[in-house]
Amino acid sequence: MLSTSLSNIWLIIKREYLERVRQRSFIVLTVLLPAIVGGAFFIPAKLSSMKSSKTQHLVVVTSDLKFGEIVREQLLSSAQADDDKAGADQRKEDKDDKDLDDDNKSSNNYTIDVDSTAGDAAALQNRVSSGDIDGYLWLSDDAVKARKVKYEGRESSGFMEKSWLSGQLDRAILLRELGQRGVSGDQADVLLKPVKLEIIQLKGGHETKANDKGMFFAILIMVMLLYMAVIFYGVSVMRAVLEEKNSRVMEVLLSSATSTELMAGKLIGVGAVGLTQIGIWITMASVYALPALAASASAGEIHIAPLTLVAFALFFLLGYLLYSSVYAAVGAVITSEQEGQQLQFIILLPLILAVFMMGPVMRAPDSPIAMWSSMVPFFSPILMYVRIAIQPPPAWQIALSLLLLVATIAAILVLCARIYRIGILMYGKRPTLPEIVKWLKYANR
Repeated sequence: MLSTSLSNIWLIIKREYLERVRQRSFIVLTVLLPAIVGGAFFIPAKLSSMKSSKTQHLVVVTSDLKFGEIVREQLLSSAQADDDKAGADQRKEDKDDKDLDDDNKSSNNYTIDVDSTAGDAAALQNRVSSGDIDGYLWLSDDAVKARKVKYEGRESSGFMEKSWLSGQLDRAILLRELGQRGVSGDQADVLLKPVKLEIIQLKGGHETKANDKGMFFAILIMVMLLYMAVIFYGVSVMRAVLEEKNSRVMEVLLSSATSTELMAGKLIGVGAVGLTQIGIWITMASVYALPALAASASAGEIHIAPLTLVAFALFFLLGYLLYSSVYAAVGAVITSEQEGQQLQFIILLPLILAVFMMGPVMRAPDSPIAMWSSMVPFFSPILMYVRIAIQPPPAWQIALSLLLLVATIAAILVLCARIYRIGILMYGKRPTLPEIVKWLKYANR
């Protein structure tokens, strides 16, 4: 009996899987979507990293020539530091190239103007309008004292980032204040050097370096993949159940297979199509990102624990099956695809709530609210995984979360099969909640 049931489920899985994988739309989407996403990420990044060959001319207006030189040097040194960072990999490959620093120097030109009168401001505006200069910084004594500096130019944002310019002016003003109090430039650099915090987790008498980059990267990928899989492929499961439900062919199939076998085969078969497509995309992304990830891993910047990788696979797969089974249950109840679209928000609501709860769980992964919310099957694919990635909870909590998740999937599948068994015989009438309860009673007989 068991072997016959498994054989029927396997035949249904094979049919559902091959039927969809061989479709031209599957092949086109598998190839086209990574190209679109890659272009959306890489093309803007490439364009933003391209530097203009034109020299930008900026006038720094201040009544104090020494302060103007501080501002000028700060802008130049900061731009040079950014160029050096961008060309770090190239310098590693060619350390003996003495002309490299000259090539990386900022092409911007900063001129100091000590005339900060209203007439000079009007003259500078005319120079900007005529194209003689690209812009000017108004650093009069009153502006610096009030910490309200004005930049006026032909390009409001293309010339430089506002946050970057504001940071350099803050540092220049602080350097002048320290210099007026007898602090030398070298001493000021020491005082203004940022603190790099290294977090060490002590567990079982062993020190483990916390990896915020790897943790954030793993959590972000998990949430994005699960959310995308549920939205894209959960609907496919619902549509597949609805199509078969409205087809008279299913009445014939029920003579050789039970409703539970049909629903299990359909859920796994259609779900495997989505997992196949996601697996292809992950493989393609890994090929492109592998050199960068390997370099980051060798430098100690990114390190993901093996437990995090295993939890990623388990909770993503179970979370995908859980929400797909909910979509299948909805497909077994509704009579048209329009009804299913109206119910999609209700299906996605637990997933959205789990995303909103990520913040409190990340701040306190061992708190009671984090523990109990990560046990809820509709929340656990995200929240329990977040806890594992940040600070692994006790093994019994992970095991209980997985057990509840698997039990919920099985219960929804059985419930869906019972509704499906009666629902395929009902035509032309939208079922109400009391009628669905009656269906469940009839299915038990």
